Amino acid sequence: MILGRVEISGGALLVWALLYYMDNSGAALWVLLGCVCHELGHCLAVRALGGRISRLRLTFAGAELRLSAAREMPHGRMMLVTLAGPMTNLLLVLFSMVLARHGVGERLYLFAGINLGLAVFNLLPAGWLDGGMLLREALIWVGREELGERFTSVCSAIAAGLLLGLGCILLWHSQGQNFTLLLAGGWMLWWARRQRQGGFH
Repeated sequence: MILGRVEISGGALLVWALLYYMDNSGAALWVLLGCVCHELGHCLAVRALGGRISRLRLTFAGAELRLSAAREMPHGRMMLVTLAGPMTNLLLVLFSMVLARHGVGERLYLFAGINLGLAVFNLLPAGWLDGGMLLREALIWVGREELGERFTSVCSAIAAGLLLGLGCILLWHSQGQNFTLLLAGGWMLWWARRQRQGGFH
């Protein structure tokens, strides 16, 4: 499905439908809102720093922001664009906490926690997460691109193992209802395997 410059794959729709169906706490929509704000942070940074977005593609593995080749951005600006998503989530944490403490709504504490989780997760130096992309951009900047690829591949495998282990514990304690960490770990493991096989460039 294509809406202007936004492309939504069938896999993304399926994942969100599954998460919404399995959600018993009402958190799925808050997670979606946090993800939307995260991507808006990236998009606004691109526009502010002189870049141009050609396509925003949403898949089961996350979001992929494609920039126009006609307006290439230097690595320093790309690092700022990469940081903009997690920083948006952290600003939402502060904003939500302030509003919640002033009695606007208890659910804002949940939104603050979700945004904190999104920020921390995306800053992991692994996969095509913001932390991994930030590390690669920094190493490309200093002429060590291959080192960045190897390091993020190793970090992806380590993070996948940790997430899968914690996911099993969470699934056990939630009596089979919370499988979010297992999904995250499976995704990270898939990415690391594809990267080792040369699936991403």
